[in-house]
Amino acid sequence: MAKFIFVVCQNGVESACKNEVTRNHPELRLAFSRPGFITFKLDDSRFPEKFFLKSTLARTYGWSWGNETADSSTDLVKSVLQHPKLAEAKHIHIWQRDRLNPGTRGFEPGVTPLAQEMAEQIRRFLTKKKQLPVNGLAQPDVPVFDVVMVEPNQWWFGFHYATTPALRWPGGVPLIDHQVDCVSRAYLKLQEALLWSGIGIKPEDNCLEIGSAPGGACQLLLEKGARVLAVDPSEMDPEILAHDNLTHLKCRGRDVRKRDLRDIRWLFADLNVTPSYTIDAVEEIVTNQHVCHLQGMLLTLKLTDLKMIDQVPDLIQRVKGMGFNLVRTRQLAFNRNEFCMMAIRDQFALRASRRKN
Repeated sequence: MAKFIFVVCQNGVESACKNEVTRNHPELRLAFSRPGFITFKLDDSRFPEKFFLKSTLARTYGWSWGNETADSSTDLVKSVLQHPKLAEAKHIHIWQRDRLNPGTRGFEPGVTPLAQEMAEQIRRFLTKKKQLPVNGLAQPDVPVFDVVMVEPNQWWFGFHYATTPALRWPGGVPLIDHQVDCVSRAYLKLQEALLWSGIGIKPEDNCLEIGSAPGGACQLLLEKGARVLAVDPSEMDPEILAHDNLTHLKCRGRDVRKRDLRDIRWLFADLNVTPSYTIDAVEEIVTNQHVCHLQGMLLTLKLTDLKMIDQVPDLIQRVKGMGFNLVRTRQLAFNRNEFCMMAIRDQFALRASRRKN
């Protein structure tokens, strides 16, 4: 067994991520760190090979098998093919650590052109030795060989099992088109949140979004055929506003009549306030007697200070106290200074949402 694990996170949150991981896993101590990439050393305790890391800020993680540095990309590719762990893998993921925050100067996370070029080199060499898919969606639970390009000439090698949706994606970033013509980045955030959470929005589902302007998340919901009640005192994009399945209430969430929310199935919120304020706002809705068909929520919770990540356990307990049995948190790849919380009434509601009509 390896004695080190690697963790990939958003550029700039390394310090908070280190604190969160070591608080939740005292058997780990910091070993190596670069923006967006951290390794930890395991003490004499043993992690299961398919371990689950308790962290909101960790985008992806796995066992770390060290690194190689070379001036030639061909030499680095050869070092991948010669690694003993590759024999156990069913998939290869290769990606670069984030160079900027998501949305900064047009940067979005994902497989960069350089990583794609290196993936093609690996594929060409693999035809002579062993056929493996590279940088696709890994099958559930299969072993994945990781190549993290911490620097263009320094690659770190790792290994993990694709036991969660995010661990199936290269670098923990979903394989979606971030060049799509959308009203705002909320479109990308919600697209990733739905993939991560496993929530399936079906045609004619009644959805409520609080903090909807200018309408990026509404755009995605409308594309899926949902009926959307958009609540925001600010202006919505004219094209979104003109859609037949959208109703815009130009007010705050607290001012919506609760009896008008009787048929709401899914609640979405993205408010520019503290996490506790957002939880207060949705609690007033979900605990109302008139809101009787709600199955789940996806909340975007702002981190005006990264130390707020320490509040996550308390926030989860508050939401569970509202009757949501399945509550998870994650800083999505397309989040910025924020994280996502999914809250589902029960597993049955989640499974039912995935069924096709």
